[in-house]
Amino acid sequence: MSKQEKEPSEVLSEFLNYIDKIRYDYKASHDAVKKEEKRLQDLLHELEFAEGENEKRRAATKLQRSRRNRRRQKDEMMRLELVVQFFDDPTPKSTINKMRQLLGKQRKQEEFLDGERHYNPRVRE
Repeated sequence: MSKQEKEPSEVLSEFLNYIDKIRYDYKASHDAVKKEEKRLQDLLHELEFAEGENEKRRAATKLQRSRRNRRRQKDEMMRLELVVQFFDDPTPKSTINKMRQLLGKQRKQEEFLDGERHYNPRVRE
């Protein structure tokens, strides 16, 4: 195998890391959407009780920023949702777990193949 080609374990590891990253990013976006939904009530009350025009404008600007941030996070969530749902299904989830086990075995095999090997005679005379 030429050194320019990646080892099978490297490709497998990159794939599994990618799946983990998607899950992490999806959860982070989901949490951000929930936070902005909670902030909405605070901002609506701030707008409701604002006394002067400047105070109302500031509250409206905060509300606008919050809604835009929520939309960005929700779009990111939707972008990742199908992949996350697919890998959370029991059959692919089982396959991913088997791939993690395979990765460990593959790394050991590659270490053996790339390591220094010695032959120990079986019969001594």
